Amino acid sequence: MEKRKYQMTFRAEKVTQNDQRIMSAIVGLWEELPINEITLDKVASRAEVTVRTILRKFGSKEGLMEACIENDAAGRRKVRDLAKPGDYRNALKILLDDYEKLGDASVRTLAVEDELPIAKTILEKGRASHREWCMKVFAPDLPESNTSNYEHSLLTFITATEFYLWKLLRRDLNKSYEETFEVFKTLLEGLIQRKFP
Repeated sequence: MEKRKYQMTFRAEKVTQNDQRIMSAIVGLWEELPINEITLDKVASRAEVTVRTILRKFGSKEGLMEACIENDAAGRRKVRDLAKPGDYRNALKILLDDYEKLGDASVRTLAVEDELPIAKTILEKGRASHREWCMKVFAPDLPESNTSNYEHSLLTFITATEFYLWKLLRRDLNKSYEETFEVFKTLLEGLIQRKFP
């Protein structure tokens, strides 16, 4: 009985480890390649499993990517949650470090948003998550949520911290991380210093 229990526990742990390796593999590939170049063969090779194992667990590449979003396989939510409301400088560092790591992947995903449903899903989840993050981090600087100008004010913070701006500064204009940080900081300080009615 004990031996059977041990075998079942080991099997369950092995499946969990496989799942983690598979999700880590596709996240790693997403950081490096356009979505349409990511294949289950590449994921399987990197995760050291078979394609059949991936299909049995996740059903498809799209199913695997949705599982990654659901389980925060890239660790974005976990890292961003370290930002404390009101500490905009530290929050900005956390945000820009995230963009440095995954911003290029987001830009590549944006390029195929209208072609691939999974790209649209990834970006929609990202936008919703960024909105929630801004609501939390900038809560002390926003008007009451039941006031008429709350949505407009929230949108200004969302816009001032979007990865599109990071792309403009870091990739299109070739600005340094430090210069980029200062631009974001200037925008945020301008918003924070506003007095909401």
